[in-house]
Amino acid sequence: MRIGIVFHKNPFGPPTGIDLVRLRAVAGALSRKRIEVEIVAPVKKEGELEDGIPVRGLSMLRQHGRYDLVKTCYHQSIMLVDEYKGPVVSRIVRVVDQELPERDDGARETLLSCQERIRGRASALALNNIENEHRWRELYGNDLPIVLAPTGCPANIPLSRGNPFEKDKPMVLFLGSLAAPRMVHILNHAARGLQGLAEVHLVGLNKACMYGGDEDCLLDLVIIDHGERMESDVWDYIRHAAIGLALATGPHGFDNDVSKILNYLRGGLPVLSEEPILNNDLVRQTRYGETFDFGNVDMLVQKALSLLEHPPTERRDQVMRFMAEEHSWDKRVETYVELFNRILTK
Repeated sequence: MRIGIVFHKNPFGPPTGIDLVRLRAVAGALSRKRIEVEIVAPVKKEGELEDGIPVRGLSMLRQHGRYDLVKTCYHQSIMLVDEYKGPVVSRIVRVVDQELPERDDGARETLLSCQERIRGRASALALNNIENEHRWRELYGNDLPIVLAPTGCPANIPLSRGNPFEKDKPMVLFLGSLAAPRMVHILNHAARGLQGLAEVHLVGLNKACMYGGDEDCLLDLVIIDHGERMESDVWDYIRHAAIGLALATGPHGFDNDVSKILNYLRGGLPVLSEEPILNNDLVRQTRYGETFDFGNVDMLVQKALSLLEHPPTERRDQVMRFMAEEHSWDKRVETYVELFNRILTK
């Protein structure tokens, strides 16, 4: 079986954001399942990723019989497969309608167009969670088969190369993108509320300007901004922080599937997470952190101080093993393997 994974951006970029981290993780996990995988993308020069996964140009989709099936990664990827004649499995992060999520207003028509294309072209749809499955069914009916393939975490993580933090105060880490204006405001208030007791660190990018943010979406100077870091470097920030912070993009659960929680737990970092983030079920299941009410910064600060005073360190090793065994990328792609086999043996 040869699968083409269609990606709409340059896959040779450094794996700092979740898009490239997920692409490489899924491709690598499928390869370890003895499925031949190629990434197909709008690249001028073909090559291989560091782990040996080939990267091919879009012209490969015109070669009859080269791929038994192709999988797209995000909404926009479906627009690249017009010349491919075989079965397509599409994956999207969140289902957009005419009103929600509000932060997608600038791209709403494009995303809706992609969803219509998926509806008419795909053999199956992969989603992260059942909330988005319900939304798809309400909008488009039951014709398209849907599987749930959540984000995973590495089964193995790099050995420590040292503490990347410079000071001795406890570190509250926000990992990943700030992808809504409210997230910036909450983080700023939290950092000021914890000032003198703990430092708030951002490892990622402030992307609020892409989702309706303005000049009011600047980070407070009390926050230590490390910018993006390579995935291999991120684990030392997780190891040496005291709390991993997760913020909701808005009040709707379907728009709050937050992958950083899996990395926090995999790295042994207690989690402080805002409702209604869907992955809070993992925080409660592992009993390795706390949640706080939507928009309640006072509660965030109070629970952060409680976690700093009483960290659940006795559960650390157990939680890390559980995440590696039950929520790894290798475990996640079993869903894809079953789906591919089912489609190709019809």
